Amino acid sequence: MVQATETVKLIVGQGEPLVGRLLMYDSLAMTFREIRLRRDPNCPLCGDDPTITELVNYEELCGLIPPEPVGAVG
Repeated sequence: MVQATETVKLIVGQGEPLVGRLLMYDSLAMTFREIRLRRDPNCPLCGDDPTITELVNYEELCGLIPPEPVGAVG
């Protein structure tokens, strides 16, 4: 429910989204905790010079489907 609410807030541009913060929920204690996160300029995904630029085919990576041969047609 919290994720859906955050999505709506981002779409309509209202409220204060959790950008740069992590909300932790403890269901046993029924408590929430907010942790502020800093952007890492060396992050391989979202840093200043990202090295991860495409999605990985996890089925192929885990051997669930064979890789396509290089230069295969069709």
